This record gives sequence, structure tokens and C-alpha cells, in this order.
Amino acid sequence: MSAPVSELHACLEEEIRLTGEFLAVLQDEAKVLEDGAAEAALAETTARKNTLAEALAAAAERRNAALAALGFEADGAGLQAAAQAHSSLAAPRRQLLEAAEQARNQNEANGRIIEVFLDHNQRTLEVLRRLTGTGEIYDASGRKRAPTKGSSRNIKAG
Repeated sequence: MSAPVSELHACLEEEIRLTGEFLAVLQDEAKVLEDGAAEAALAETTARKNTLAEALAAAAERRNAALAALGFEADGAGLQAAAQAHSSLAAPRRQLLEAAEQARNQNEANGRIIEVFLDHNQRTLEVLRRLTGTGEIYDASGRKRAPTKGSSRNIKAG
């Protein structure tokens, strides 16, 4: 195996390892979500995901540089062509694609759970706003809205 092909092989192995770690964090996140989404636990998994996402981006840059050194284009098309030209890259390419697919599926599943939480929270806020007679306090960009006419009704205890 030539040095440039060995370099690309090493890049793929690193991406496979990092993607596996990313998948493990996503699985941890799923457990946190199933257990009620404790804020501290979600913050911890988010921090770990962000760190790994940065490492994966850096690894992808190194892989694309290795592909360029071999005369291939970046990302999927170049990796496919490199694996066809150098059989030693076929297995790690396949492993990387499988790991990335698993991580994508887990991330989408977590996203669906988070959407349910957000929807539930939004409905709860709407009920509270109706009960207190207040309208939207903040607009979609997070800026405080001016009160609208009739938005400060008082609720009488009865």
C-alpha cells in the first residue's frame, strides 16, 4: 500500500472511531431523553456531541486532503472512486458509511423525541398564557414584544 493510500486508510479508521464515539453519545442522549431529559445530563451530552462533531469535521478535512493527494475529488464521490481504485479502502469506506448511517438514524430519532418535548412545552406555555391573560412575551427572534391591546386581562379568583 502506497503512503498516500495508507494515509487515507488511517483517516478512514479515525473517522470510523470518531463516528462510533458520536453514536455512543447519541445513544446516551436517547437514554437521557427517555429518562425525562434532565437539563444537566442533556447539557453534558450536547457538549460531548459538539466536541465530537468538531473532531469529525477535522477528520473529514484530513480525509479530503488525502483524497486530493491521490487525485480524487472530496467526500462521497471521491471516496467511492478511491475505494474502487484501491481495494484496501473498500472495507473501511463501507464501515464508515454504515457507522454514519447508524449515527444519522439515532440523531433523527433523538430529534423526533426533542420535537415532542418542544411541542408539549409550547402547548403548556399557551395554556399558561391563556390562564394569565398574557399574549406572546417574546417574538420569534427572542426580542421582547410590546404588549398588545387586551393582553393584560386580569383573572379573578373565584
